[in-house]
Amino acid sequence: MSGSARQIDVRNFSLSAAAGTVRAGQLMRFVNAGVVHHQLHFHGNHLWTVQRNGEPFPRTGGRVDAEGHVVLQQWEDVVEMHPLDRTESMLPMRRPPEAVDPVWTARKTDWNYPMHCHAEPSQVARGGMYPGGLVGHWTLAAPGPVNATQPHELFRSQVDFSSHQMHEGSPATEFPLKPDVAHEFKFFNRKMKFDDGGEFEMWTFETENSGRIFPAPLVRLTEGQLFHGTIHPSKRVHTVHWHGMEPDPRNDGVGHTSFEVSGSYTYQWRPERGIPGNPNVGASGTYFYHCHVNTTLHVQMGMSGPLIIDPPVHKDYPVTKGARRAFVDGPEYDIDTETLLVPYSVDPRWHELNHAAGLSGDDAGLDRFNPQHFYLLGGELAPVPTAEGPIQLTRIRARVSNGGTVKPTLLRLLNANYFPVNAYFTDSAGKRVAMAELISHDGRPFRDTSNPNAPARPISETSPMRASLVNFGAAERYDMLLRPPASGDYKLTVDLLHWITGKVLHSRQIPVIAR
Repeated sequence: MSGSARQIDVRNFSLSAAAGTVRAGQLMRFVNAGVVHHQLHFHGNHLWTVQRNGEPFPRTGGRVDAEGHVVLQQWEDVVEMHPLDRTESMLPMRRPPEAVDPVWTARKTDWNYPMHCHAEPSQVARGGMYPGGLVGHWTLAAPGPVNATQPHELFRSQVDFSSHQMHEGSPATEFPLKPDVAHEFKFFNRKMKFDDGGEFEMWTFETENSGRIFPAPLVRLTEGQLFHGTIHPSKRVHTVHWHGMEPDPRNDGVGHTSFEVSGSYTYQWRPERGIPGNPNVGASGTYFYHCHVNTTLHVQMGMSGPLIIDPPVHKDYPVTKGARRAFVDGPEYDIDTETLLVPYSVDPRWHELNHAAGLSGDDAGLDRFNPQHFYLLGGELAPVPTAEGPIQLTRIRARVSNGGTVKPTLLRLLNANYFPVNAYFTDSAGKRVAMAELISHDGRPFRDTSNPNAPARPISETSPMRASLVNFGAAERYDMLLRPPASGDYKLTVDLLHWITGKVLHSRQIPVIAR
């Protein structure tokens, strides 16, 4: 997959708005010919998904099907592929939106981005060689004529590729700008005890005043702010990949397309600002960050944390006191009860492995994930965690919105597993309740894009998508407004599903208290 950067408009991929403007991308046809549930993650650009299993997705009037999947044309950075699934998505080949201007204008070489499966055990060959297995890449061409004499880098074998680690120690940040938000990320390891008595060696990040918590500390900033994140690995080499953010390859945090850091490096990017009614721009939503060195092992060990991008207040869309908008022209929600839910499971055997397990070609068993423990991490985002160790979700408070002063609760879902999960709501008697109004996926709002000559309004305004069940795989994120039909006690059940059989391996319930 390769091409030059172009302007795009998802409302109309076939026509140009002006001379010299190409509103198209590359149509990607994905076929999962195997028996394993896969999660195709593209770095550098989101994809616009148009069809699944021969069913064209609508541009308006979307729905959630019986299996918990959204049926609507939408942006995704992780394309879920069940066994024998067929999906068509457009790779737009647009400018990576979080790349800062000086870096973009100075580029003289092709920018290469990986595509890989985020059901991470598929990322190894022979049970250990990373990256291996289900890995690809795409290329954004440098400006100017193609240099036909520049050879592509070739590898004699999968072993050569998996051992081709680029180390730069403490490289310099190119074109450093003054940050609006800056954090220092230091690696640490320690034993952590979870609520079921499980105690495991965990590796993760801490920032200036965060304490040693898991998941790693929340990073939160506003569209348009310049971000600096400085990593201090301290133990061997690590990187930080800002999953769903799309800067230049140097700041994307992937060793094979940039470098691995042994001393320190300051990542620099700026989340793209949204425009009301424009489905092509904007970064507000839920993301996460994680190490991209021997990723299969390091993410399971705990090297990940949540990332949230908020919209600035737009003059045409003022915000009620005590509320915030999910995106620039999106619905308001109650700040006090905003909640993050992170399903996470543990294979204890993996937590006894060393930093570079499998990288020399040995079979470390990283293709065999056998989760023995299952947790629901996260909690309300307004208070800052004070206790160290695992931050586990114990309840969800859901506002009963009156359509006026009381705003609904926003629940952010982030799947930190390697297997898919089902999340469903019931009342106290166990009857399903369609109280989840889905508004965003993978950091992009659901919009009505049916009219190429009109603003794309949020689906929440035109035809809200409500469901009792949501199915989502590794690294997927959903933002939903909770719409309980009345005050009372409800339950959210989260099932961890085996990636081949679909069997429920573990299940957890969280009380949902609607007031």
